Formats: sequence, structure tokens, C-alpha cells
Amino acid sequence: MVFALLLLPCTLFAQGTAPSWFEGDVRSVQYPQNEYYTGFAQISVASTGNVTNATNRAKQIAIGELSDRVRVLVETEKKSIDVSYSGSNIEEQIFSKFQLEIKTASQTEVVGSNVSTYLNPKDNSIYAFAFVKRTDLIAYYQKQITLNLNKIDGALQTASELVEKGYKMKARRQCEIAVPFFAKVAYAQDLLTAVDGSADDNTLLQRRSERLRNTLIQTITDLENSTFVYVECNETVNGQNVVHIADRLPGLLTEGGCQCSIVEMEEEADYIIKVNASLARCNDAPDNIVFCYANATVSVYNARTQKMQMPKIAETKGGWTNKNRAKATEEAFDGLTDKIVEKVIPMIKN
Repeated sequence: MVFALLLLPCTLFAQGTAPSWFEGDVRSVQYPQNEYYTGFAQISVASTGNVTNATNRAKQIAIGELSDRVRVLVETEKKSIDVSYSGSNIEEQIFSKFQLEIKTASQTEVVGSNVSTYLNPKDNSIYAFAFVKRTDLIAYYQKQITLNLNKIDGALQTASELVEKGYKMKARRQCEIAVPFFAKVAYAQDLLTAVDGSADDNTLLQRRSERLRNTLIQTITDLENSTFVYVECNETVNGQNVVHIADRLPGLLTEGGCQCSIVEMEEEADYIIKVNASLARCNDAPDNIVFCYANATVSVYNARTQKMQMPKIAETKGGWTNKNRAKATEEAFDGLTDKIVEKVIPMIKN
């Protein structure tokens, strides 16, 4: 486990003005081990060629020593957050990636710390001292748990909305986005448990973590068990391309009980639905009303059986007042969409 520390501005003390932390006895009093994690280093300027190189090297060593002390504490005192699952292939794949992400999180997690350096003219060496307060570390990881759980919540909410609209692949990608955040939460919970002996389930937000993890598993399981459908719509009004059916059809298919998910690539689909729709005509009627008519040809290709079906879709009519042809046309296309859903869903379910 390697910590990459986010450093606050360091202080380089002038020659001859040794800071209080320079003396070991004073340092242990000012920064007691029960309150601070610290690191200390000495590098000869001659060994690195110049003061800048020596300073950078001393800071790296001091920070590394501080990190090692935190690492040892986590490894020896943490109460690991056990992640259990029923053993399905889907869950096994999730948690295999989850464990890998935990390892990555432990190598890159950022901890706020302070580092100061001092050039000692007596031995022409750079001394560096890094420290972080235990309470600051506790507060930092409490915030990290909440922050990453909020990110998970957001990703799963987006996935749920995409599922409702029928976009399975996009929803699955949102689930995959959530996995690294779960790993960061688990790592922060481990570190917080090690650093704060009084941390309990409420502090660790353990119940919320488990609820979101279960939601992730269920969402991916449902997505894996659904039928994949690709939808392609060609819609024209007076020779101009429009989008009416394409906006509504995916969502209506899933809402209508097709037990399917919409994919973005034709080669991923179990069923390929292609719609060619156009405005046929608009007729003015009494009382300032206009009626517009639309028709469509639809094909449903079963990629599993390699069979094509061509359901017959009746012409639809839309009417609107004030001779609003745009609204009447939209109503006609909405009617087409409803008729397409009514004809296509049985073909997919059977």
C-alpha cells in the first residue's frame, strides 16, 4: 500500500534558524505519537548535487516514512469490511473487479499533510519533517466515505433512469462507473476503523454502503437477464427529417412489458426494429381544425432465429385547433408509436 500525499505549502527555514522539530526530544513532545503521524529525513546536499535536489529527496523520504506508519497501522489494526455474495457468476465478476479497485485505491488515496524543510549549515544537509494530525485524518476519511457514497448514489440513480428508458448498455456503464467508488469507500472505512478506535457502523455509514452495493448487484443482474433490442427510426415530414417516434419508442417498449433493454449497436441486439414513418397529408376541417395523417412500415428481425416479421401498422390521425399542423402532426406520430408498440411487443416476448 503506497500513499500519495497531497502536500500543503512547505516551509524552507533559513540557515542558522533551526526549527523546533529539528531536535528529536522536542519533536516527540510537540508531535506526540498518539496525536500525530510523522516522518523525518536527512539528505546531504553533496550527495544530490544541489540544494533543490536534496530538498525534494528529503521531503519524499519524510513523507514516505509518515505513509509507512499509517500503512502499518491499517494493516495491523484494521477490521476489514467483509464483502459477501451468493456466488453467482455476475456477482463474482463484480467483486473480482471490486477487490482490484480496492488495491488501486490504497495505492493512490490522497492524505492531507504538512511538510517543512531546514538547511543545516553545520553539515550542509537538508532535513525534512512531515506530519499529519490524527483528528485531521479521521475527518478527511469521514468526508471521503460520504463523498464517494454520494457519487455511487448518483451513478445508480442515472442507471435506474436509463433502465426506465430502455438503454441497457448506458445503464451498465453507469454501474461500472460506481465500482471504483465502492472500492474507495471500503478503503476509507478500513483506514477510519484503524485510526479511530471508536468508529462504529453509523460513523462508517455501513448500512448505506451495503444497501447501495445490493442495488448495484440487482441492477446488473436484471440487465444481464434482459433481451437486447436495437431501434432505428427514419421519420420525415414534407421531406424533412424529424424525431418523434425515436424519442418515445424505446421507453414505451420497456414500459409496455417487453422485458427488453435498448442497445446502441445493431450487432449487440437480439431483436432489430426498423421504422420508416412519414407524414401522408394534412386536411383542414371546419371550426378551424386541422387533421394530419401519418403512416409507417416496420420490420422486426430476430437475430437469434434470423427471421424477419413485418407487422401491419394502420394509418393514424392527429387533430388540432387553430390549424396547428405541427401539433396535429406530432399527435399523428404519437399514435403511430403506440400502434408500433402494440404490434412489436408480442413479437419480442414470443
